Amino acid sequence: MEESFKPLSVSVSQLFGDPKTLYRIPQYQRPYKWVNEQVEQLWDDVFDAYENNVDNYFLGSVITAKNSDESGYIDVVDGQQRLTTLMILFCVLRDNYEDINIDDNGNPFTVDIDAIKAAISLNNRNKRLKLFTHLNHQSDFLKTILEDGATSTIESVTKTQLKNDQEPVYKFRNTAIIFKEKLASLDSEARGKFVNYLFNRVQLIRIDCSNRDFAIKLFQVLNDRGIDLTAADLIKSYLIGLLNSRYKDDKELLKNYEQNFITDWHSMEEIMKNSDLNLSELFTMYEYYLLANNPKKSLTEELQELFKKEDPNKVVANLKDFASLYDEKIVNTNSKIIYSLRYIRWGMYWKTITMTAFTEKYKYVDELLRELRRFYYLSWIAGKTLSQIKQTSFNVIKAIKDNKHINYIKKIFENKLEKDKIIVLVKENLKSREIDEETWIKPLLLLIEYELTDNSVPHFIKIEKDIQLEHILPKKYEQYKEWGYITDKVAGIWLRSVANLTLLSGKKNVEAANSPFQTKMEVYSSGKEKNTTSFRVSQHILDDYKNGKFNKKWDEVALKDRWQWFIENFERVLNIDCDDLKKQGRPE
Repeated sequence: MEESFKPLSVSVSQLFGDPKTLYRIPQYQRPYKWVNEQVEQLWDDVFDAYENNVDNYFLGSVITAKNSDESGYIDVVDGQQRLTTLMILFCVLRDNYEDINIDDNGNPFTVDIDAIKAAISLNNRNKRLKLFTHLNHQSDFLKTILEDGATSTIESVTKTQLKNDQEPVYKFRNTAIIFKEKLASLDSEARGKFVNYLFNRVQLIRIDCSNRDFAIKLFQVLNDRGIDLTAADLIKSYLIGLLNSRYKDDKELLKNYEQNFITDWHSMEEIMKNSDLNLSELFTMYEYYLLANNPKKSLTEELQELFKKEDPNKVVANLKDFASLYDEKIVNTNSKIIYSLRYIRWGMYWKTITMTAFTEKYKYVDELLRELRRFYYLSWIAGKTLSQIKQTSFNVIKAIKDNKHINYIKKIFENKLEKDKIIVLVKENLKSREIDEETWIKPLLLLIEYELTDNSVPHFIKIEKDIQLEHILPKKYEQYKEWGYITDKVAGIWLRSVANLTLLSGKKNVEAANSPFQTKMEVYSSGKEKNTTSFRVSQHILDDYKNGKFNKKWDEVALKDRWQWFIENFERVLNIDCDDLKKQGRPE
């Protein structure tokens, strides 16, 4: 069979409006995975483009493959998360805004309820998108999303349900809820204009392949080659082009300048070889630093615009200096604050803020780093997403470049914390009886660990398999008679709470596992020095045991004491008032 592909630039309207195109997510694909972070990012990206009147905003690519059956459907090899998310958005619009653009009759590109329904179903019969990933998934998708009126009374989703990757129905519902909230925040006119923009001016590249195997091969090639590297190459090519244009009449001078350019570029590449960033990520950070605002165009387009009037040699020299500074201040630092920031998911933003402070020689950099850590950790624990902290991050970058006093920046952070009720959400999440699966709990314990470390040159603790979250009262406590003093009621309250969690090395964690408390303490005490554990957050437990406190038991009294210890350290490290949690004395 001939292997071929055909790339097409299509609008959302064309993607879901083609009378000859129906999509299916084949069995070999994973279920729908998107949660708050990805859904809100898609919304924010498109909405920002709409607000800034960006012409033909690019949303990504979709790779499809013809299949041999006669169903009329084509397989989606790549892009299923975006397509499914867009389909959920269409259904939310259909069920909740039947009057969308009802009075906008003068615009030939107006999207009304009929156009939205046509994007969901072809001729009111065949659904535009079907999920074949599992027998139940299409049925769940149909009942929860696709059926008329399904999203009008959507049920809320718990954190535990959202973490269930085998049952995408909860993620369907969650995405629908997010879109309902986003759309409800707009007035009728703005909502209609946004939908018009989405359908007509948001573009995707649809790559239609002749067969599945070739489509998968193409997908792998496109991903393996790395779009980031291509972006870096494009910027390099653009700068060399500027250089040639500027000195085209003096070949000897051009030759010297080109040699200087290549030397600096190679030096920058060498600096970044052992970094945690690639060149394009470095350029993105530099872009954020220069703009001090959310980019409106692609990385390549933005940098070309910023560099077009600059001396290319000066540009690459500045980039090299920026890379050197990053290597010195971020990669090879011995700062405990920067160590703890490395665990944060939103790396590009805190790194850009930090690099802006170092580049601009900001007077209050130490205090800034503490405030930065505080804001990002509290936002993370509160469950905030990238889209919800992004603008605040850009505001801080701008404030540093404007040399605003640290109190001005503190106010930016505090206003955001107050506006989004972040402190309230943090306390609610800390009180949870099921905190052990939160992505931030291990970093939070490590944050406290750094603060308890008094050595002047600490080492960075990597979160890998060799650092484990330890349940002091083990999950299978009932298997040992030594844990007989623990009732199911006590375990139900405390087992997965912050009071029952600490850190151990992977080996020690395996040794301790579901052992009796005495055995666990023997494992804890086999640290670098006799009767110590390598983690200060665990030493507190071992010290109490050695001193005979709580009759050498890990009972509810000991757990309450550990609760107070944890909350006090959390309060101190992140500088918030936790008297209410201390008074409460237990999880809820």
